[in-house]
Amino acid sequence: MKVTLASLDLFHILDQARYLQTTGDLHHYFTTRVRPEIEGIRAELGSSCYPLHYALRVMQMKPHWVGGNHFYLLLCRLFDAWLLSQFDRRSDILCVLSGVGLRSFQSAKRAGIVTVVDCGSTHTDFQHRILTEEFARNGIHQPLFPQGYRDRVRREFEEADYIQLPTRFVIQTFLDAGIPESKILQASYGTNLSIFTPKTTFDANQPFRVICPSGINLRKGARVLVDAWRKLDWKDAELHWIGSMSSQTEHLFRQPLPGLVLEPPRPHAALAELYRKCDVFVLPSFEEGLARVMIEAAACGLPLIVTPNTGAEDFFTPGAPEGWLISAGDVDALCEALIEAKENRQNTFDLGKRASARAQVGFSWDDYGKRILDNYRRILGE
Repeated sequence: MKVTLASLDLFHILDQARYLQTTGDLHHYFTTRVRPEIEGIRAELGSSCYPLHYALRVMQMKPHWVGGNHFYLLLCRLFDAWLLSQFDRRSDILCVLSGVGLRSFQSAKRAGIVTVVDCGSTHTDFQHRILTEEFARNGIHQPLFPQGYRDRVRREFEEADYIQLPTRFVIQTFLDAGIPESKILQASYGTNLSIFTPKTTFDANQPFRVICPSGINLRKGARVLVDAWRKLDWKDAELHWIGSMSSQTEHLFRQPLPGLVLEPPRPHAALAELYRKCDVFVLPSFEEGLARVMIEAAACGLPLIVTPNTGAEDFFTPGAPEGWLISAGDVDALCEALIEAKENRQNTFDLGKRASARAQVGFSWDDYGKRILDNYRRILGE
């Protein structure tokens, strides 16, 4: 089997490439990273359009300089044009991250190659609707992505033979948008279980610590978390939040937030160490595919306070979840879960042990790779 993979930046496509390289099924991996071999891909199997890497970094650091997501749409088109000129028409499968493969899919299908669009988020219509509503609650009247990008992604969903998605929650948004179930493949992500290892104890004399590693943005439920934490008004607890305020979220912090500790981004090993110093993980997202930070935190022994929109229902054990499942946007439910976690820290620690045990079963990157390989073998009839 010859599988060609392509992704603007890294995302989970890199983890596919790493696994398929070990099985001998990776034909080629196209990326924007300067040297794919640094990410573990053999030099002869990787190609990079590295100028787009630097352009993407400029957009991420200074979005107002380049026009934000309108510039991202341009980068998607440029990557697609480069991929179209580069990929081998002898491939069996071409799998491309959503947004960057439209013309390449059209060419691949003419060559008889099976095409897969891999989408790490909900359907663009659901995403646009739910986030436009949350933006409006915060006085922002603009879409997350421009219409041209959303139209492009919809056409990819139509063009591709298959659409690969991470969770049942995401799949349902595609079914609701009229995508045939026969086109859908599911493959839940994993994590590095050698880095994200469980804590073995907790110190009740230390402050109760909550961690949210998502970045401070409205899509991830920043308003909900701020409102809940302000309502609780705890003087003996800490909220460790990884990220920085932006023009979209700075209004949430006009009044000081008690116990807030803003943390910088950090490498995985340092992130795992920070997880193990905390009591509970919080992610009140409105829209995700499958939040990988959620699996990382669970592997480190933290119970989860999350919405179904994070994909958590594919992680939680039915009937005995490894944390608390709350509705997106429900400030009171978030408060109640945090109060319960704080008032019985031993039970919270025990829930975290269950979360860590759950992460060990089916949520390594090898487990993800096996799911990917099974999907590809099935659609090729092997």
